[in-house]
Amino acid sequence: MVYVGAMKTAFDDIDAACLAFAQQHQIPGLVAGIVQDGRLAHATTFGLADIEGARRVTTDTAFRIASMTKNMTALALLSLRDQGRLVLDAPLSQYVPQFSSVPPATRDSRPVSLRDLMSHVAGFVTDDPWADRVLGMTPAALDAMIADGTFFARPPGLALEYSNLGYALLGRVLTNVSGEPYQSFIRRTILDPLGMARTGFDAIDAARSDFAWGYRLDEGSWSRERIEPDGEVGAMGGLTTTVPDYARYVAFLLSAWPARDDPEAGPVRRSTVREMGLWHAPPLLPDSVEGRPPAASAYGYGLVDSVDAKLGRRLHHSGGLPGYGSHVLMLPDRGWGVFAFGNRTYAPMSRLTLRIAELLHEAAPKREPAKPSAVLARAVEAVVAAYTAGRIEAAEPVLAENLLLDTPARYRNVELAALKERLGEGRLDSIEPVHALAGRFILACARGRLRGSIILSPDAQPGIQKLTLTAEDS
Repeated sequence: MVYVGAMKTAFDDIDAACLAFAQQHQIPGLVAGIVQDGRLAHATTFGLADIEGARRVTTDTAFRIASMTKNMTALALLSLRDQGRLVLDAPLSQYVPQFSSVPPATRDSRPVSLRDLMSHVAGFVTDDPWADRVLGMTPAALDAMIADGTFFARPPGLALEYSNLGYALLGRVLTNVSGEPYQSFIRRTILDPLGMARTGFDAIDAARSDFAWGYRLDEGSWSRERIEPDGEVGAMGGLTTTVPDYARYVAFLLSAWPARDDPEAGPVRRSTVREMGLWHAPPLLPDSVEGRPPAASAYGYGLVDSVDAKLGRRLHHSGGLPGYGSHVLMLPDRGWGVFAFGNRTYAPMSRLTLRIAELLHEAAPKREPAKPSAVLARAVEAVVAAYTAGRIEAAEPVLAENLLLDTPARYRNVELAALKERLGEGRLDSIEPVHALAGRFILACARGRLRGSIILSPDAQPGIQKLTLTAEDS
């Protein structure tokens, strides 16, 4: 696709925003990618992958993306659930037998389930600084930790507390259930089918080719962070990837929207991908970014789900390791995905992806309004006819059984008469579906607008079960 006009200008503005961001936050090297219409539409690169060697970042430079690995781990677990090979609400000890010897948080605590671990409500202590330095843990070391570790800060199910260790244990679940190491299972079931040949878990091996070294800045002096090796707990944050590879993954995730009747084409079914973004945990504190209204957020399965006043629904997840910061943000209702990687310790890349998404939003052409279902359109047309006639009985063929029992016709007719006297004659201006059985509509009237909302009944012939009308003077 060739982008011209406003979108081309937006890409130029995005390049400038990336440059300014890298300079502001003193990030040696940075990449950002934009996925639209199922493909990588634009990529930005800036700075150095190797300060000492003066090697510049390219779109093929591999970066560690840390906890952005978690949604791939969650996706793999859900794929096994779809195959009937595991149950999300089963106790962890069913799949990791050693965990049966771990004492519960309290005597009356329920067992930790896979679902608890996936949505960070297992009661484990948050552990970012510790976990970032133990990616190379051996299987024996994880066994020893299960035997002797202090897991619980509180009983399961009471609160959200982000736990890398929880996802490390989910990696062990995948190994035990699939019968092969976690990393090879991810390779076979997700990476290879999506053509992500430059994506993997062995950062030391990746460093032999085009690789972004991770850096820290202390008192004005840059130094390389230690490369944490691949190990038993890579499920919590071990992935290394490139812009083209990660764009394929984001495009695959976004292809799950909207729900539709098309044949399945991906390595995991679309409904399962959509499930990752549902709120499975208690809501988080409002997701606030300086200068923007707060967005309500909660954790799904490896993705955070936020409702944004400007952008609408956004699914996102950050990543951070010594030497790296990363973030992915998807707008499933628009089919857009934005991701950014940087090679400075805990670089705050979520600020950049949000800015990129806003620039896209400002430049994008207005979306075509969604078309109402036939039953919703019929119901709205009947309400318009009732308003014109001044009698609710004009809509009687599409009224659900309860409507005139809840508010008798004489009261509905008094309401219609008052509205019409205030606003005058009207014509249908627009219908905005909420879904197939609910929506909002506007009548453009002589002296203002009439706003209405409708909810239809779930029976064989959906009828209007709830009708609300509100006048707006001009």
